[in-house]
Amino acid sequence: MPASLDDILTTQKNGVVAINSINSYLSTIASEVTAIAGLAVGNGPSNSCPTVVATTTSIVVGKGIMFSISIPATSGSNQVLIYDSATVGGISSANLIYASLPANASNFVPYRDVRIHYSNGLVVACDSGMSCVVSYTPNI
Repeated sequence: MPASLDDILTTQKNGVVAINSINSYLSTIASEVTAIAGLAVGNGPSNSCPTVVATTTSIVVGKGIMFSISIPATSGSNQVLIYDSATVGGISSANLIYASLPANASNFVPYRDVRIHYSNGLVVACDSGMSCVVSYTPNI
């Protein structure tokens, strides 16, 4: 029995719907590849915070990636702590994303590539006598 006109039109409609779905999917992939390529070109952070000295400071609000932290070697058991928080008042142990080793630890490293994603912002807390520089890219 030959296909009816309704069958032919339904098949044609299903083909158009499938092509539209594929086009939408490919557009999503293209935009993601463009975003990834943009990151690859820079291959690193777009911002560095000012040096933070012996204080708790909000560096940036919003989401992004923290790429590195540089801590000059000092003596003593002081540390640098970094929180995923939009405000200084919002820091807690629950949103701690980085804690340096104490400066007098045998395996203390003054520079680290960390590549840590944050959602709310970055707040840096330096113990007395410590300072650091954080490199990050916001809004990713």
